[in-house]
Amino acid sequence: MSEPEITANEVAVDDTAAETPIVSETVPSDDNDDAENVDDQVLLTNGDNDDDNAQIRLGTTSSARFNILSTMVGGGSLSLPFAFAKSGNVLVGPVLLVTIAFLSEYCFRILVQAARILSYPPNYTDTLQTTTKVGHDSFESLAQAAFGPKAYVASMTLVTLMCFFGTVGYAVLLRDMLEPITAAIYGNQPAGPSWQNNSSLWVIVLVVTPLCTLQTLTSLKRFGAASMFSVLILGCCILFRSSQCNLTDSGRENDNWSHWTDSFQLWPDRWWDVLDAFPLYISCYVCHYNILTVHNELRQPTVPRVTWWLRSTTWTATAFYLIMGVAGSAYGAKCTPSGQVQGNVLLDFDNSDPLLLVGRMCLAITITLAFPMLTIPARDIVLRSLLSTTTNTNTTSAATTTAVTSTETEEGTSSLEEPLLSTENDEEQANGNAVVETDTTPSGSFSFGQRLGVAIVLFWSATAVASCVSSIDVVW
Repeated sequence: MSEPEITANEVAVDDTAAETPIVSETVPSDDNDDAENVDDQVLLTNGDNDDDNAQIRLGTTSSARFNILSTMVGGGSLSLPFAFAKSGNVLVGPVLLVTIAFLSEYCFRILVQAARILSYPPNYTDTLQTTTKVGHDSFESLAQAAFGPKAYVASMTLVTLMCFFGTVGYAVLLRDMLEPITAAIYGNQPAGPSWQNNSSLWVIVLVVTPLCTLQTLTSLKRFGAASMFSVLILGCCILFRSSQCNLTDSGRENDNWSHWTDSFQLWPDRWWDVLDAFPLYISCYVCHYNILTVHNELRQPTVPRVTWWLRSTTWTATAFYLIMGVAGSAYGAKCTPSGQVQGNVLLDFDNSDPLLLVGRMCLAITITLAFPMLTIPARDIVLRSLLSTTTNTNTTSAATTTAVTSTETEEGTSSLEEPLLSTENDEEQANGNAVVETDTTPSGSFSFGQRLGVAIVLFWSATAVASCVSSIDVVW
């Protein structure tokens, strides 16, 4: 069913209008998702003004799903076969993965629920309005509401560092994926940070940089879909080669192999190995810092729509992870000379394998399109913190000026009235509440120059660090 058009009158709803979820927990099916097939052009009621469009919720559940999947699924999935091999790829590994999936989905929903409680009045469930204005919730604003101003600074720092080093890791991995192209241009080169390998990486970085200046994650929805299609091709390549090796004699290199069932095990060889694998399972669901950003842009963010978005996203990723983990661990156990699964499953395959060459190129596309998903959150945090510093300075100056003026006006009087009481709110803002207000600044309020400058500093500096790193293992 198509979504009704949003008219200019609806867009003009006051900014303080409450975002209203439907209380029912019923999860709608795809047929009831009335925002899926709407042409985004009907929402552009202010022409081609990007700043105005950035203030309108343009996201559908499909775009939201692809954006979170692009953040969640990527190079980390290459380590899942290693985790499955360590913990048992038939029973213990899948159980751990599914358990973490349940907990992750629950955490995603708690984040959204906390943001609703923090941002909207208690009676928001009593109305039936649907907001058209973008939300202003952020991960760090929730941290401050829960733990105070110090948590605000700590959460901003941690999320920025996570995105920065995630970009470093992806850049190193991309450089390794581009080695066949580098070899075709410069001839065979040693693996690692040579100028030839780094030059291929920097070309891709320069091409992707404009995407890091976009105002919203919803603008990346088509790139997110392309990213997921590419990583799906990689998964199919690994599944095909694993099935071919285990079910036929083709590609078998381990002389200890006797039957295809030998590629699978219920339990780990040592329970201590499960502790080594556990962080790898958790890392596959790290996307929390983008949940609220995508939710801010989602049209009709009712409880059923949000529940369906988060549930379908989590379990789509889990299904892919199960295929990668089982197929990759089965291949490494019986189809490699050592019989061991490496931390990067692609290293278990022959570099000259044409099918896996296609898979590597698809992974390179996935990693390339994931860069904006890591850069934009860090960029907006830096811009908000800079704006917070400016706001604090201006507010403090204004409060001081008002205090001095009021004191001079009342000098010599014995009145019990305190002129400074009129600036109490200003003083509270200067002492910390101004930080909360910076969270209400949407990314559309930042100029293109600001977005470009901060994106270049973050993205290019991460790439510069990656250019000096010899292996992805160093980053992990």
